[in-house]
Amino acid sequence: LSEGVFHGASVAAVGIAAHEAGHAVLAGLCKYCDPVHEVTIIPRGNGAGGFTMTRPAEDSVFHSYNEMLDDICMTLGGRAAEALVVKDVTQGASGDLRMVTSTARRMITQYGMSEELGLVAYDSDQPVFVGMEYGHSEKTYSQETAAKIDAEVRRIISEAYDRAIALLKENRSILDNMSRVLVEKETIYTEEVEMLMAGKDYKEVIAFMDAQDGDRRVRSMLGGKEEEPAKTEESKEE
Repeated sequence: LSEGVFHGASVAAVGIAAHEAGHAVLAGLCKYCDPVHEVTIIPRGNGAGGFTMTRPAEDSVFHSYNEMLDDICMTLGGRAAEALVVKDVTQGASGDLRMVTSTARRMITQYGMSEELGLVAYDSDQPVFVGMEYGHSEKTYSQETAAKIDAEVRRIISEAYDRAIALLKENRSILDNMSRVLVEKETIYTEEVEMLMAGKDYKEVIAFMDAQDGDRRVRSMLGGKEEEPAKTEESKEE
Protein backbone atom coordinates (compact mmCIF):
# COMPACT_ATOMS: atom_id res chain seq x y z
CA LEU A 1 0.00 0.00 0.00
CA SER A 2 1.01 3.61 -0.56
CA GLU A 3 1.77 4.79 2.99
CA GLY A 4 1.22 8.43 2.08
CA VAL A 5 -2.42 7.87 1.13
CA PHE A 6 -3.36 4.76 3.10
CA HIS A 7 -1.36 5.27 6.30
CA GLY A 8 -3.19 3.67 9.22
CA ALA A 9 -5.85 1.96 7.10
CA SER A 10 -6.33 -1.83 7.13
CA VAL A 11 -5.59 -3.83 3.99
CA ALA A 12 -9.13 -5.28 4.04
CA ALA A 13 -10.76 -1.83 4.13
CA VAL A 14 -8.47 -0.52 1.41
CA GLY A 15 -9.21 -3.56 -0.75
CA ILE A 16 -12.97 -3.01 -0.64
CA ALA A 17 -12.57 0.73 -1.18
CA ALA A 18 -10.17 0.23 -4.08
CA HIS A 19 -12.56 -2.25 -5.70
CA GLU A 20 -15.45 0.24 -5.73
CA ALA A 21 -13.18 3.15 -6.64
CA GLY A 22 -11.91 1.14 -9.60
CA HIS A 23 -15.45 0.88 -10.96
CA ALA A 24 -16.13 4.58 -10.37
CA VAL A 25 -12.87 5.88 -11.86
CA LEU A 26 -13.32 3.83 -15.03
CA ALA A 27 -16.95 4.94 -15.31
CA GLY A 28 -15.61 8.50 -15.34
CA LEU A 29 -12.88 7.73 -17.87
CA CYS A 30 -14.77 5.54 -20.35
CA LYS A 31 -16.64 7.67 -22.88
CA TYR A 32 -19.75 5.50 -23.12
CA CYS A 33 -20.27 4.70 -19.42
CA ASP A 34 -23.14 6.24 -17.46
CA PRO A 35 -22.32 8.93 -14.85
CA VAL A 36 -21.63 7.77 -11.29
CA HIS A 37 -24.34 8.64 -8.78
CA GLU A 38 -23.14 6.86 -5.62
CA VAL A 39 -20.18 4.80 -4.41
CA THR A 40 -20.22 3.04 -1.05
CA ILE A 41 -18.29 0.38 0.84
CA ILE A 42 -21.16 -0.26 3.24
CA PRO A 43 -22.04 -3.98 2.94
CA ARG A 44 -25.35 -5.02 1.40
CA GLY A 45 -27.59 -7.89 2.47
CA ASN A 46 -26.64 -10.02 -0.53
CA GLY A 47 -23.06 -10.40 0.65
CA ALA A 48 -21.56 -7.66 -1.50
CA GLY A 49 -18.93 -5.51 0.19
CA GLY A 50 -20.28 -2.33 -1.39
CA PHE A 51 -21.54 -1.00 -4.72
CA THR A 52 -21.06 1.63 -7.37
CA MET A 53 -24.28 3.07 -8.80
CA THR A 54 -24.43 4.74 -12.19
CA ARG A 55 -27.43 6.44 -13.75
CA PRO A 56 -27.98 6.83 -17.49
CA ALA A 57 -28.36 10.37 -18.79
CA GLU A 58 -31.29 9.14 -20.88
CA ASP A 59 -33.28 5.91 -21.13
CA SER A 60 -32.46 3.64 -24.05
CA VAL A 61 -33.36 0.08 -24.94
CA PHE A 62 -30.50 -0.17 -27.45
CA HIS A 63 -26.82 -0.40 -26.55
CA SER A 64 -23.96 -0.10 -29.01
CA TYR A 65 -20.81 -2.21 -29.38
CA ASN A 66 -18.68 0.56 -27.85
CA GLU A 67 -21.09 1.00 -24.95
CA MET A 68 -20.86 -2.71 -24.16
CA LEU A 69 -17.05 -2.71 -24.35
CA ASP A 70 -16.89 0.29 -21.99
CA ASP A 71 -19.33 -1.38 -19.62
CA ILE A 72 -17.18 -4.53 -19.55
CA CYS A 73 -14.07 -2.43 -18.90
CA MET A 74 -15.78 -0.54 -16.06
CA THR A 75 -17.13 -3.75 -14.55
CA LEU A 76 -13.62 -5.24 -14.49
CA GLY A 77 -12.33 -2.10 -12.75
CA GLY A 78 -12.89 -3.60 -9.31
CA ARG A 79 -10.63 -6.61 -9.92
CA ALA A 80 -8.05 -4.43 -11.69
CA ALA A 81 -7.95 -1.93 -8.81
CA GLU A 82 -7.49 -4.70 -6.23
CA ALA A 83 -4.52 -6.03 -8.17
CA LEU A 84 -2.94 -2.58 -8.44
CA VAL A 85 -3.59 -1.20 -4.95
CA VAL A 86 -3.32 -4.19 -2.58
CA LYS A 87 -1.31 -6.44 -4.92
CA ASP A 88 -3.84 -9.24 -4.40
CA VAL A 89 -7.34 -10.23 -5.53
CA THR A 90 -10.44 -11.45 -3.68
CA GLN A 91 -13.69 -13.25 -4.46
CA GLY A 92 -15.36 -9.82 -4.51
CA ALA A 93 -15.26 -9.75 -8.31
CA SER A 94 -17.17 -13.02 -8.78
CA GLY A 95 -20.42 -11.26 -9.68
CA ASP A 96 -18.55 -8.87 -11.97
CA LEU A 97 -16.96 -11.79 -13.82
CA ARG A 98 -20.34 -13.42 -14.37
CA MET A 99 -21.72 -10.16 -15.74
CA VAL A 100 -18.89 -9.52 -18.21
CA THR A 101 -18.89 -13.13 -19.38
CA SER A 102 -22.63 -12.95 -20.05
CA THR A 103 -22.31 -9.63 -21.89
CA ALA A 104 -19.38 -10.78 -24.05
CA ARG A 105 -21.11 -14.05 -24.94
CA ARG A 106 -24.32 -12.24 -25.94
CA MET A 107 -22.31 -9.83 -28.09
CA ILE A 108 -20.94 -12.79 -30.03
CA THR A 109 -23.81 -15.28 -30.09
CA GLN A 110 -26.85 -12.99 -30.26
CA TYR A 111 -25.81 -9.57 -31.55
CA GLY A 112 -23.38 -10.47 -34.33
CA MET A 113 -20.60 -8.31 -32.87
CA SER A 114 -17.67 -10.59 -33.70
CA GLU A 115 -15.80 -10.42 -36.99
CA GLU A 116 -14.53 -13.94 -36.33
CA LEU A 117 -18.02 -15.45 -35.96
CA GLY A 118 -19.92 -13.11 -38.29
CA LEU A 119 -23.54 -11.97 -38.43
CA VAL A 120 -25.02 -15.18 -37.09
CA ALA A 121 -27.27 -15.75 -34.06
CA TYR A 122 -25.81 -18.85 -32.44
CA ASP A 123 -27.88 -18.94 -29.26
CA SER A 124 -31.65 -19.22 -29.51
CA ASP A 125 -34.02 -17.25 -27.30
CA GLN A 126 -36.93 -19.48 -28.30
CA PRO A 127 -39.26 -20.57 -25.46
CA VAL A 128 -38.83 -23.98 -23.84
CA PHE A 129 -41.34 -26.54 -25.11
CA VAL A 130 -42.81 -29.57 -23.35
CA GLY A 131 -40.23 -32.34 -23.28
CA MET A 132 -37.26 -29.94 -23.43
CA GLU A 133 -35.06 -29.60 -20.39
CA TYR A 134 -35.67 -26.25 -18.64
CA GLY A 135 -32.69 -23.91 -18.95
CA HIS A 136 -31.22 -25.99 -21.77
CA SER A 137 -30.66 -24.15 -25.05
CA GLU A 138 -30.38 -26.37 -28.07
CA LYS A 139 -26.98 -26.00 -29.71
CA THR A 140 -27.20 -25.63 -33.46
CA TYR A 141 -23.47 -25.32 -34.10
CA SER A 142 -20.40 -27.54 -34.02
CA GLN A 143 -17.82 -28.07 -31.30
CA GLU A 144 -15.37 -26.15 -33.46
CA THR A 145 -17.70 -23.13 -33.51
CA ALA A 146 -18.26 -23.46 -29.76
CA ALA A 147 -14.49 -23.32 -29.25
CA LYS A 148 -14.29 -20.17 -31.39
CA ILE A 149 -17.07 -18.57 -29.33
CA ASP A 150 -15.22 -19.36 -26.10
CA ALA A 151 -12.02 -17.91 -27.55
CA GLU A 152 -13.79 -14.69 -28.57
CA VAL A 153 -15.35 -14.33 -25.11
CA ARG A 154 -11.88 -14.67 -23.55
CA ARG A 155 -10.42 -12.18 -26.02
CA ILE A 156 -13.04 -9.49 -25.35
CA ILE A 157 -12.70 -9.85 -21.57
CA SER A 158 -8.89 -10.03 -21.64
CA GLU A 159 -8.58 -6.91 -23.81
CA ALA A 160 -11.04 -5.03 -21.58
CA TYR A 161 -9.10 -6.03 -18.45
CA ASP A 162 -5.80 -4.92 -20.00
CA ARG A 163 -7.45 -1.60 -20.84
CA ALA A 164 -8.79 -1.27 -17.29
CA ILE A 165 -5.32 -1.85 -15.84
CA ALA A 166 -3.74 0.67 -18.23
CA LEU A 167 -6.32 3.39 -17.48
CA LEU A 168 -6.05 2.92 -13.73
CA LYS A 169 -2.25 3.01 -13.89
CA GLU A 170 -2.43 6.28 -15.84
CA ASN A 171 -4.84 7.69 -13.24
CA ARG A 172 -3.40 6.04 -10.15
CA SER A 173 -3.52 9.18 -8.02
CA ILE A 174 -7.27 9.50 -8.63
CA LEU A 175 -7.77 5.83 -7.75
CA ASP A 176 -5.76 6.15 -4.52
CA ASN A 177 -7.44 9.38 -3.43
CA MET A 178 -10.95 8.05 -4.08
CA SER A 179 -10.11 4.84 -2.22
CA ARG A 180 -8.88 6.81 0.79
CA VAL A 181 -12.01 8.97 0.89
CA LEU A 182 -14.14 5.81 0.85
CA VAL A 183 -12.10 4.30 3.69
CA GLU A 184 -12.73 7.44 5.77
CA LYS A 185 -16.29 8.38 4.78
CA GLU A 186 -17.70 5.07 3.42
CA THR A 187 -20.06 6.71 0.89
CA ILE A 188 -19.58 9.41 -1.73
CA TYR A 189 -21.92 10.92 -4.32
CA THR A 190 -21.70 12.63 -7.68
CA GLU A 191 -20.20 15.87 -6.35
CA GLU A 192 -17.36 14.17 -4.50
CA VAL A 193 -16.70 11.82 -7.43
CA GLU A 194 -16.43 14.79 -9.78
CA MET A 195 -14.03 16.56 -7.40
CA LEU A 196 -11.80 13.50 -7.26
CA MET A 197 -11.92 12.96 -11.03
CA ALA A 198 -10.82 16.59 -11.42
CA GLY A 199 -7.71 15.83 -9.38
CA LYS A 200 -8.66 16.98 -5.88
CA ASP A 201 -6.63 15.51 -3.02
CA TYR A 202 -8.42 13.19 -0.59
CA LYS A 203 -7.85 15.69 2.25
CA GLU A 204 -9.65 18.42 0.29
CA VAL A 205 -12.61 16.16 -0.44
CA ILE A 206 -12.88 14.94 3.16
CA ALA A 207 -12.74 18.56 4.40
CA PHE A 208 -15.51 19.45 1.93
CA MET A 209 -17.65 16.55 3.16
CA ASP A 210 -17.05 17.49 6.80
CA ALA A 211 -18.15 21.06 6.05
CA GLN A 212 -21.28 19.76 4.34
CA ASP A 213 -22.03 17.58 7.38
CA GLY A 214 -21.56 20.60 9.63
CA ASP A 215 -23.99 22.67 7.57
CA ARG A 216 -26.59 19.88 7.77
CA ARG A 217 -26.22 19.68 11.55
CA VAL A 218 -26.72 23.44 11.86
CA ARG A 219 -29.88 23.29 9.72
CA SER A 220 -31.15 20.39 11.84
CA MET A 221 -30.60 22.37 15.05
CA LEU A 222 -32.51 25.26 13.49
CA GLY A 223 -35.47 23.00 12.77
CA GLY A 224 -34.65 22.57 9.10
CA LYS A 225 -34.63 26.29 8.37
CA GLU A 226 -31.84 27.80 6.34
CA GLU A 227 -29.84 30.54 7.99
CA GLU A 228 -30.40 33.94 6.41
CA PRO A 229 -27.23 35.03 4.64
CA ALA A 230 -25.40 37.99 6.11
CA LYS A 231 -25.84 41.08 4.01
CA THR A 232 -22.76 42.32 2.25
CA GLU A 233 -22.00 45.35 0.21
CA GLU A 234 -22.98 43.41 -2.88
CA SER A 235 -26.25 42.05 -1.48
CA LYS A 236 -27.52 44.84 0.81
CA GLU A 237 -31.05 46.04 0.23
CA GLU A 238 -31.55 49.27 -1.62
